[in-house]
Amino acid sequence: MKNLLSVGAVILLGVVGSTCPAFAWEPHEHPFDPASDVWLHDLGQDGANQYCRGRYNDLLKTGDLPPSARGANHVWAHLDANKCVYNK
Repeated sequence: MKNLLSVGAVILLGVVGSTCPAFAWEPHEHPFDPASDVWLHDLGQDGANQYCRGRYNDLLKTGDLPPSARGANHVWAHLDANKCVYNK
């Protein structure tokens, strides 16, 4: 019986541990999505930052970001969340 309880605890912990972490964004951080086929982590931090800056500029030009997004002071990539972020 003791072994069954141990196995059950390991399985339960495995399920709980596999959930995705939630990200709490600061008020000045505004996340936006990369293209659906881009996984930022694969680009590394510098490459992902560069990608996000270009995506930010493209989305502003096409009107796919709100006008309030203009004038961001920093655009960067959050690799774990797979999000581009502009700070304002």
